[in-house]
Amino acid sequence: MRKEEYEALYSAGKWQGAVVQAGFLLELALKIAICKNIDEQNLPRIFQVHDLELLLYCSGLRQTFESKPELQRNFTVVLTNWSPELRYERAVITQKKSNEVHQALFDSSHGLLTFLATI
Repeated sequence: MRKEEYEALYSAGKWQGAVVQAGFLLELALKIAICKNIDEQNLPRIFQVHDLELLLYCSGLRQTFESKPELQRNFTVVLTNWSPELRYERAVITQKKSNEVHQALFDSSHGLLTFLATI
């Protein structure tokens, strides 16, 4: 459902909304990775946060990201363009920035969500 919302916003040129949803897509993917890492069906309450760096660390994938410059670069793109507070701000997110975040998530070779879908 969140991916459909993202795609609708991105397709409609709603750049800020698309970036907001993009960050939440990455957050959800990292939370799924945490559940896999700790062999739990449901996300423990302690991981119900919006801190992407903490979630990456807890997923057990930080070293993998650090050893793959493309993943690290894409993670940095999302980190520098997204925060949960973006939902409430009157920030100006350009199409260029939104495209960068889109590429960081969905690039067929090194996209964050592309990679996380394989683990």
